[in-house]
Amino acid sequence: MKQQHRSKLEEASRKDLMVFLSLWVLSLVVFWYGPILYTFILGFTKHRLGGGGSFIGFGNYVKIFHDPYFWNGLKTTFLFTVLYVPLNFVIGLFTAYLMRMKIRLKGLWRTLIYLPSVLPTIAVLVLGKFVFYPNGIVNTFLEFLHIPCPLWIANPHLIIITSVLLMVWQCGTGMVVYLGALQGVPDTYYEAARIDGLSSFRQFFVITIPMISPTIQFRFIMDFIFGVMIFIPALILPEGGVAGGPGVSSRFFALHIYEKAFQRFQIGEASALATVMILICVILTFVILKLTDKHIYYEV
Repeated sequence: MKQQHRSKLEEASRKDLMVFLSLWVLSLVVFWYGPILYTFILGFTKHRLGGGGSFIGFGNYVKIFHDPYFWNGLKTTFLFTVLYVPLNFVIGLFTAYLMRMKIRLKGLWRTLIYLPSVLPTIAVLVLGKFVFYPNGIVNTFLEFLHIPCPLWIANPHLIIITSVLLMVWQCGTGMVVYLGALQGVPDTYYEAARIDGLSSFRQFFVITIPMISPTIQFRFIMDFIFGVMIFIPALILPEGGVAGGPGVSSRFFALHIYEKAFQRFQIGEASALATVMILICVILTFVILKLTDKHIYYEV
């Protein structure tokens, strides 16, 4: 009797699990894979927002590959990503390592570092724009040190650097992720290393980095995808409110997609551009996984 009752409970639990999983799969298909597939299909059509469309094959791809803004967007996005990813990694891991130590007011410091991450990105960038104004806090400090004050948001050579610095300001998410990984490293490893005479610097590279390597790999992939999809700084930061300015120095790839879709209403070309972006993210993820898998340590 008990065995029969137990089997009924297991069957009911299995049905409940299938219901929950089916809802999750349905939402995944409807809100993720469905739109991606529809975007891929639209990339082969001449489609305008609010109007009909016709199949044109690879016409949109031929057109976007001959568009100079396409290559400029790739170059600008690549430059931002190359600067952002390593800097965000170093700052996030460094702050997490500091927050793991025994310091006074640790909770307060964690809150202050994490706070910008929970603020809307637009709010952070608007505040940062005032900070980097010609008479803002940064230039005032540089003037006090008798250092030439650059035009951070009006100089086409500095707008990307300014964007990177402001986005890295939201390093709190990375700090929390790395902090969780650091707290999962057993203290016995460090005790054994100290007995063997390893310095703290040596322990960091021999114990800490290998033990948190899966987290580092995960954060690198997420940061690369974030860099490829960067968009908002090009709308908020440029002087004069010209999106992508000064000139086309901050015209990111995602901004090019936005203008094609919602300003020129060329949905077919925008979908082709979005498909290229998805492929770039997939290729980047595959390359990172292949390059780092041999160096990832998994504790069984």
